[in-house]
Amino acid sequence: MSRRPSALSFSLPAPLANGPVNVVQSPIAPEALRQSRRPSLSKLPNGTSELDPDELFTKCTVAEVKFAQQRLRADADAKQEELRLMVGERYRDLLQASTSIVSIARSSSRVIGALQEAKDAILSQDEPPMPQRASTFGSDTHLYTLQLLSAHMKLLLDAPEYLWRLIERKKYFTAAWLFLLARVVHRALVREDEETWKAQGIDVLEQFPLAQRQWEAVSQFRSQITHRATVFLREYTASAEDVCAALLTLHLLDSRPLPETLFVFLSQRTKTFLAVLSRAAEISPISPLSPPFLRRTNGHVHEMSPAPLTSRKASVREVKEALQSALDAIIKTLATSRDIFEEVDSKHSMIRTVLEYIQSDSSSPSSLPSELQLTTQSLLATLPSSTQFLILPPSLRSYKPYVDLSSSSSLVEQAFFGRILDDWFQTSNQSLQVAVSKWFLDLHTVTEVWTLRSSIRQWIDFSVLKREEVVVLKTIFDDAARQRVLGIWKLALSDAEDAFQLQLATAAASLREDSKELLICVADNSPIEFLFNAAPLPVFTGLGPVDSSFQKYKATLRRQLLGRTSLLDGVLATLENCVRSLQRDLSVVRAGEDGDAHNVMAQLSEQYRPSAEALCTGVLDTLSSAEKQENDDSEFKIDSLVFIGQVADELASSSPFVSDIGGAEEVVHDFKKRTKALHDRVIDRWRTYTVSRIIGQRRTSFRPKTTPLTSARTPPTPSSALMESLLALSRSVQELTIARGQNSQADETLRLFITEWIGDDWKQESAQAICDIDLLRRLVDFRTSEWEDVCQLLDSKERQLREQGGIQMEDRWKDASADYLARTQTLLATLLPLQSPMRASESSSTDKLVPLLSFGSPAVDQQFQPAVELAKPSSRFGLLLVGTTAR
Repeated sequence: MSRRPSALSFSLPAPLANGPVNVVQSPIAPEALRQSRRPSLSKLPNGTSELDPDELFTKCTVAEVKFAQQRLRADADAKQEELRLMVGERYRDLLQASTSIVSIARSSSRVIGALQEAKDAILSQDEPPMPQRASTFGSDTHLYTLQLLSAHMKLLLDAPEYLWRLIERKKYFTAAWLFLLARVVHRALVREDEETWKAQGIDVLEQFPLAQRQWEAVSQFRSQITHRATVFLREYTASAEDVCAALLTLHLLDSRPLPETLFVFLSQRTKTFLAVLSRAAEISPISPLSPPFLRRTNGHVHEMSPAPLTSRKASVREVKEALQSALDAIIKTLATSRDIFEEVDSKHSMIRTVLEYIQSDSSSPSSLPSELQLTTQSLLATLPSSTQFLILPPSLRSYKPYVDLSSSSSLVEQAFFGRILDDWFQTSNQSLQVAVSKWFLDLHTVTEVWTLRSSIRQWIDFSVLKREEVVVLKTIFDDAARQRVLGIWKLALSDAEDAFQLQLATAAASLREDSKELLICVADNSPIEFLFNAAPLPVFTGLGPVDSSFQKYKATLRRQLLGRTSLLDGVLATLENCVRSLQRDLSVVRAGEDGDAHNVMAQLSEQYRPSAEALCTGVLDTLSSAEKQENDDSEFKIDSLVFIGQVADELASSSPFVSDIGGAEEVVHDFKKRTKALHDRVIDRWRTYTVSRIIGQRRTSFRPKTTPLTSARTPPTPSSALMESLLALSRSVQELTIARGQNSQADETLRLFITEWIGDDWKQESAQAICDIDLLRRLVDFRTSEWEDVCQLLDSKERQLREQGGIQMEDRWKDASADYLARTQTLLATLLPLQSPMRASESSSTDKLVPLLSFGSPAVDQQFQPAVELAKPSSRFGLLLVGTTAR
């Protein structure tokens, strides 16, 4: 049969009778080709699985046959997977269910057989004979015995549940009493009244094994009660009555003597106290050393980024609560011990009174708390079905635990009690002292320490402790507070010393760098410019009497008047702020209202003084070291050297540092003496350098040649070199600005300048030199008689020049020098004394300028002579209307 051509024949190479034939794909689009190659399902007849293979191969192409084969294979795989799921889940469940059903059927069959055997055994037994009652009285006795037995059994049955309730309610004394009563009831059942039960035909152990098993359950509560009572002793907030009940529980159940119960009580309270200390240490975030101060890079000491006020209050509150918890544990332990064991005014202690009450038959004493007045009848009345226990024998209803009052185990000697309690108090104080010292480390200021100390002292005063115990506890807190205050102060002093050293080194280095780079920090280091620099006006933000902005403005004006520049104040502030803080702390300490504040203040001062003196020594060493580092008097280091001298002068004079630091008088005196000596050394070096520099610059500078003044018609004026040198010297002294003793320093500088100026290397034309000497002689005449040697030196130099040049000194020259000085007295004011002795007699003059011009008023009509001669005037210069004035 021939084959029909079909599009499916292009999809895959199909085997033919002659072998495989590879069909070449057409160049159509791949997607279209794939769509054309897919066999059509419509060509396959329905029910392909039921087709005859011969018919399938006859009607379909090879591709369609393969497609039918693939579909049939997929259907077969799906059915196999469904069978696997059914066999793996449903069939397995069916098998397990069938197995269970078979097992249940077998068990049911066995049960039915057993019941049948029991029924047959019962039916095979003979009927028991009827009981023969002797009489009505005998029947009542037997019934009473059974009721009595039921009461005993009821007590044993109810005891476990009620014991649990008592333990949960911490009624350990009642639980111990009930346990002892249950033990007596059990003995009555199995031992003591055994013959009585047997007389009534009752064998308790044989007929009622429940009694023994129930007692075994009750007997396990003994260890529970004693353990819980022992642990309960750790609760320091418990009342003395509850603690006494717990101790009686140990005494009755464990047969512990009363002295041993005292040891147990104190040992448990020791565990509680140590737990309170450790728990408080975990709650409070305490560091080994919490430094409240840090250093900035510029050397200032400032407090750490201030924590929020609520955070600091919370921290202080945690420390206070920890201290109060520890003290509460100690105080309540001592008070509870005395309430229980101490005999006051020949009266028995509480625990002794309870033991006597247990053994006595009298009415309950009025002094005994109601919870300790326990009896068996009151205990049975609180139990469930209490009416059923009324038929118990009187010996059980009046049961009392046995206590031997004459034995030493029931007595605590008072001397022994006092010694044991004192030992425990001392041991606890040692632990408390260590803990308090650690807790106080979390307090960063003296105010916090002293406020907490005062609060704790008041809290101790209101306690029930004895006077000597109060004194011991106060001493512990006073020592801890004192040590913490000393620690805060020592840390502040150490930080202040480090900050001072760093700030001084930074300032000196900045001055050296400014000198090298020819920079002048006018506002920071120049006292003159700082004096006339306008301070910012205060901004009033409130109506209060004291405004912070006004106080800052006032402090700025005060610093300007004292000549304390920003750079100088920055160095001194590191020490003065520390001292100011210490003074505030001392005022807080002195403000204490307690009677021991004076003694504590004296001890604080005594222990603090070495640290303060060490700071003074450290400051001196820092200044001396800084001075030695500036070993050469070069132009780059002289400014930093002068700055060190200014710091030393401020510390020795106006700064409150050394007077308020709290050192001994001899230390303060020695500090001022050494700083003054250091300042004098610095000023001597500055004076020598300044005079040498000024004289050297003026003598080496270019000067125009002038006509010799051997017979000048007009008196010559001082040379420009001398005036420039004097003006430079005046400016240098002004920049030094040592307000305290400025006149003496200016006098010494002027003395050295005059001595060096007229030295052997002075080269000056004779007449001009004589005029210069005359001006210098005028400056010297205003001084005291101590300048006599300088006057003689100038006079001898003048005579020498006059003899060498043959110059006759005229009086009008001296008048010209005096008038020249009167004209320049404002410029040379630094080198002149405050009051001219020559003008003192003229104080009553009517001249209005006398108060302002102390060294005379210059002549008005006199022609002005230039102080600096730049060049020789030309011949036609005189024809001009303008004088030969140097511009």
